[in-house]
Amino acid sequence: MISKTKVIWTIKEFTAILRQRQLNQYDCNLGVSGKRGDGKSTFLFKIFNSFKKSGFNQDKQQVYSQKEVTELLTTQKFGFCWDDEAINSGYKRDFQQAGQKLLVKIVTNYRDNFNIYASALPFFYSLDKDLRELIFAHIHIIERGVSVLLLPLSDQVHSSDPWDTKNNIKIEDQEYRRMKRNPELNFRYHRLTTFAGYIYFGDMTKKQRKRYNEIKSRKRSDHFGIGVAQEQLNFKDKIYKLLMEGKLTKDGLIQICLAEDKKYSSVTQELNRMLKNKGETKTMKDFLRTTDIKSIHIKTKGDISDYVPHFSS
Repeated sequence: MISKTKVIWTIKEFTAILRQRQLNQYDCNLGVSGKRGDGKSTFLFKIFNSFKKSGFNQDKQQVYSQKEVTELLTTQKFGFCWDDEAINSGYKRDFQQAGQKLLVKIVTNYRDNFNIYASALPFFYSLDKDLRELIFAHIHIIERGVSVLLLPLSDQVHSSDPWDTKNNIKIEDQEYRRMKRNPELNFRYHRLTTFAGYIYFGDMTKKQRKRYNEIKSRKRSDHFGIGVAQEQLNFKDKIYKLLMEGKLTKDGLIQICLAEDKKYSSVTQELNRMLKNKGETKTMKDFLRTTDIKSIHIKTKGDISDYVPHFSS
């Protein structure tokens, strides 16, 4: 019997299974997690680029908003939806938002459109619970070019959690304690009850990355209501400008910080410093909108600590 540690998938093998599931009219919803810069988008590019001959259109199907996701899932059949920053569409704290509820219904009710739908986000458990239960495969990016494939348990009778979260949290805690005692040891992903192997993948070419970044910059700018030129400003100046224009809510800032891998508390301190340097007597909180604009309609209580999941890598 082959060791679980030696179960390795290639991109070609994995995409072949996805395509077969799609043609056999099964769900093909993927969740891809990992730290910023480790390769979530590169992995998904490799997946979707394999489907170019099957109709994948990057300019249309690489998306950044809930509106775009719902439009693709409802209007196309046997198509593709690359939700490159699912924090903008499936963020769990948005569940009371009408759009969030609609997205859950659409993913559920439009299963018979048999689209391959992939969500990329820092933490799998920041995805809304009802959306997680619709995920066929969770891919966690360990480092550039290396990911672990996790599949939900299919033989549960008494548990409503196909991802076996409680048991995997215990296993994860054990692994981190073990690694703390001996920093030279690696995390043994094969001990997770949902482990199904590793997937190796290569990088984009310079031309591919340029096109990816152009689409990302344009669509993210549209989603957050800012122009492409403003998108090119450095992070703190861009956020400060949004704050002073009255276009920023607390949850909007949280989402942007998570998408840019910035610490929320550090960003708020920097904004307060910039206000003070400008001679303002008010703090950042005084400039935040209490209601959002355009596509962001979030009302929340609590702070960033509410967002941080227990199961992360």
